[in-house]
Amino acid sequence: MFTMGKRRKRENQAAGADRSGLTEAILNSSAQGLFLLDADNKVLPPVSQALATLFRREDFADLTFEQLLAPVVTRKTLTAAKIQIAALPGAAGTQSLDDVDVRLKNPDGSFDAAHYSFEFEPIAADGEPRIWLVSVTDITTRVQSGRELEELRIQVRTQGEILRSVLQMGGTRFGAFMQKTDASMDAIGGVLKKPAREEAAFRNKLEEILNQVDRIRREAAAFKLTALESSARVFEDALQELRRRSGLSGSDFLPLAVKLDQMYGQFTLVKTLTAAAGSLDEPDAAGHAQPTTNGGTAIIEAPNFAAAPAAPKSGSMPGAQQSAPAGSLGSTLLSLTEHVAQECNKQVLLETSGLHLVPQKYLATIKNIAIQLIRNAVMHGIEEPAVRKSQGKNVRGTLRLEFRAKDGNFELLFEDDGRGLDPDQVRATAIARGVVTEEEAARLRDREAIKLIFKAGFTTLADSNDDIRHGAGMSLVRRYIHEAGGKIALASLAGHETRFRVVLPPVADTQAA
Repeated sequence: MFTMGKRRKRENQAAGADRSGLTEAILNSSAQGLFLLDADNKVLPPVSQALATLFRREDFADLTFEQLLAPVVTRKTLTAAKIQIAALPGAAGTQSLDDVDVRLKNPDGSFDAAHYSFEFEPIAADGEPRIWLVSVTDITTRVQSGRELEELRIQVRTQGEILRSVLQMGGTRFGAFMQKTDASMDAIGGVLKKPAREEAAFRNKLEEILNQVDRIRREAAAFKLTALESSARVFEDALQELRRRSGLSGSDFLPLAVKLDQMYGQFTLVKTLTAAAGSLDEPDAAGHAQPTTNGGTAIIEAPNFAAAPAAPKSGSMPGAQQSAPAGSLGSTLLSLTEHVAQECNKQVLLETSGLHLVPQKYLATIKNIAIQLIRNAVMHGIEEPAVRKSQGKNVRGTLRLEFRAKDGNFELLFEDDGRGLDPDQVRATAIARGVVTEEEAARLRDREAIKLIFKAGFTTLADSNDDIRHGAGMSLVRRYIHEAGGKIALASLAGHETRFRVVLPPVADTQAA
């Protein structure tokens, strides 16, 4: 009897060891972050190795779920998560926390962005408080793919809306709408730049912008351009919210730059697709514009989204802006360069090559990087025409953007012939902005100092209410590149040029990862 009892005890111990070994094997091999959450919302050991990778930490002892999230999410996201976690004890079945935006800090102070999904599976045992098995999944690729697909859907839908509007209302009327909307966009930008100190001046700025946005929204609705109408409505709602406030200050107008950027993005898409139609109207015998027809059916040539655009060629006139296939990435970047240059009262030429080689997987990444590099170069790097002339430079600044495949990787090269980066000025600005301390700046070599432009909050421009993107552009570039698994190098010669080299991994390697 005694022998049988000892045998049973050894068997139970062996079974427990087997279960422990199996649990450890599962936790080490799982691609998901796995852990248990007790009734007090504390993380229970053991946790999966993937959890340490996802949250870039090793210590989870006595950690609450709130403490796990707090360092990597915004306060708003954390508040929403706390509300959902507080409801867990009374919930039945599996609960989820979908698409949580997280920001993971790198050793150099920059951040990587990701999207995580959390699932809470209840585990109940007789006489024991309920605990939850929590699985964390990195859904960043899925979210980004969904956003790219949505962008494509918007393009296709907008293309159809343009064609329908031109057919129903005529190219002349549609062209007039485009001209007026372009003028309204410029007017809004001008109003945002107006200096104001008194309450009455802020109110006047608000009403001027409201009038312009209301006109854009109503006319976009008349032409059934739903994406442009929607972005204008969001902008208008933000303005109405400001109008209801008892007092206004310059900081209240800062978020409007984001709304304007979103609305301008939709309008740029309409302009790009409209340009693809070529000459929409032809004059009749009486000199009136009429739609081009063939057998009674209006003919409007639309862009072919499926075809890869050819490499753009330089304009025929000396110093002219390049041309690019309408609807292509090159065309979008050319339009952006022209718009930002006009806003900054500068003359800028963009030369592009190899954009037709960009793999589909990297299209959104290259577009986002190029937009920020172009904006930064025009706003910060290229000098005003009079300054360039006094320095013996061509009054028109030049930006060069090249994409190529090299040594099994992909490279994006970007350079401008502007004022370059002065390491001492970069140090002084970084100190003034609180990006680094004086001691930290003094220890940096010149090559290291100029890299401070990638820090969030850095800008060489004076404080301004008209562009909240200052101090965000280059940190965004670094984030986009890190998200794609790439690297960026920077070189600059003060007074002459600034060059960036972005290296992205092969598509196959990225997909495998």
